[in-house]
Amino acid sequence: MFLPVNLDEMKKKGWEQCDFILVTPDAYVDHPSFAMAVLGRFLEKNGYKVGILSQPGWQDPKSFLSLGEPRLAWGVSGGNVDSMVLNYTANKKRRMEDEYSENGNAFFAGTEKSIKNKIRPDHTVLVYTNAIRQISKNKPIIIGGLEASLRRLAHYDHWSESVKRSILFDAKADILGYGMGEYPLLEILQNLEKQIPCSALQIASTAVIRSSLDSLSDYLILPSYEEVKKDKKAFGEAYRIFYENKDQKILVQKQDTRYLVQFPRREMRREELDQIYDLPFERNPHPVYKNPIPAFDMIKESVTSHRGCFGNCSFCSITFHQGSKIISRTPDSVLNEVKKLSQMSYFHGAVSDIGGPSANMYASYCKIGGCASFECLNQNGKACRNLVSGIQNYSELLKKACLVNGVKHVFIGSGLRFDPVLMDEGFLTQVIEKHTSGQLKIAPESGSDKVLKLMKKPAKEVFEEFKKIFDRILKKLHLRKRLIPYIIIGHPGEGEKEVLETLSFLKKNELEGNQFQIFTPSPMTLSSTIYYLGYNPLTGEEIKTEKQMRVLESAKKKLVNRNPGKDSYGK
Repeated sequence: MFLPVNLDEMKKKGWEQCDFILVTPDAYVDHPSFAMAVLGRFLEKNGYKVGILSQPGWQDPKSFLSLGEPRLAWGVSGGNVDSMVLNYTANKKRRMEDEYSENGNAFFAGTEKSIKNKIRPDHTVLVYTNAIRQISKNKPIIIGGLEASLRRLAHYDHWSESVKRSILFDAKADILGYGMGEYPLLEILQNLEKQIPCSALQIASTAVIRSSLDSLSDYLILPSYEEVKKDKKAFGEAYRIFYENKDQKILVQKQDTRYLVQFPRREMRREELDQIYDLPFERNPHPVYKNPIPAFDMIKESVTSHRGCFGNCSFCSITFHQGSKIISRTPDSVLNEVKKLSQMSYFHGAVSDIGGPSANMYASYCKIGGCASFECLNQNGKACRNLVSGIQNYSELLKKACLVNGVKHVFIGSGLRFDPVLMDEGFLTQVIEKHTSGQLKIAPESGSDKVLKLMKKPAKEVFEEFKKIFDRILKKLHLRKRLIPYIIIGHPGEGEKEVLETLSFLKKNELEGNQFQIFTPSPMTLSSTIYYLGYNPLTGEEIKTEKQMRVLESAKKKLVNRNPGKDSYGK
């Protein structure tokens, strides 16, 4: 049975009131790849009555009362994807589709296709919290998800080209959860049951607003919002402290006369992750939807094997959201989910993916439990001596999944790292022979070593060595398969010279495809900070950034024109 989405469904459950209402701009899909389903099912298991308020008509605050008012609190998310990233291209052109809505339609039915009638408003978290405050003045509002998580401190906002304060202040919410929110959210609700105000809480993976720091100890102070707004050097120093802290100590940043206080990250345990993915998901969209939801169709036959990523790519926000530590499910937990998937009416024998942010990081871990460095992998393709690869465990997991009754194929749809420690010849042979249909997507990201160093990606010679092994395996197996490269255009440090280097790299390695994307300065990443500052805040090195579209358009023509097919550039 689905979680209720309206008063009629609440009554069928015999509920007079929800304890907690999750508000989301995504269609409600009860599948473990959708955050609102995971959070809702988790709280339900822990005894709470949870309602899902999906895609409310945000222009009318009364629409937020379609489930009534919650007993304990509201939970507001910007959705599975940041609203500004989903609503706009890197060039700030408005998108006309939303894959998390019926038929990919980004607009409310029967309305003019204007920004005011979008299902997902710009800065969704701010819009939703403002509407809720108008109709529910006394109930706490908890904000979380990707959009809130990456804006938890003062940050550079690409779309307004300005420095904004923490979203917790602008949203006028009571508490913010960052990263993986199941257990922090549960702890918040348990404290609200005891009538403890959010401002007094000290819960891992959360941030609150305090008027005083008297009760705190062992914290790091960041330059204030006023300082980072006026002075780029202060912004760079604040980012350096945040980056190097790795969410280990309490962070404090003054914003107006009060303080943003971020508590250290909570690390999830393996058994906790197993329990979450064993929850009774329907693995389908709610019946209220009569048309396909593209995001669900893409992931409905996939299984998440782990969370976290130690790749630490400069342009990627995963490390700052999910964390750098890999938390892997047990093989039994993953295989039990594959069995459930195989029994779904829409399953036709092919598991589309068993993976995570980087699929072949499954079961990897650090011998010493982590350190202050982010350099688990270096640009030369070598790994830290304390990193233990899990590729043999992942290899065995894939083999066992293929033996599940009803499963004909198991593919890898999520990203694969080509660093040698995570991709030896035996595993790559298995991937090519058993888990790739015809194309293997891989992410060199650039063909310029200068840019790759700034991206914290392996040097091009590491990729080229991987490509030699790939070609050798194809020849040995008498197979015709190809690599599809992901390339980012316009990353800080890239100009005409670096674009030509990438073009030469693609030609030399006979790589073709259309997976080209303009760099998007999303909040909190190192690349976005370099983009804004013009220098690397970790090293002080000055970095030229081509913000003018002339260079990017030139790159598009040079890269895309040599790769026939539909252009995904800028999407």
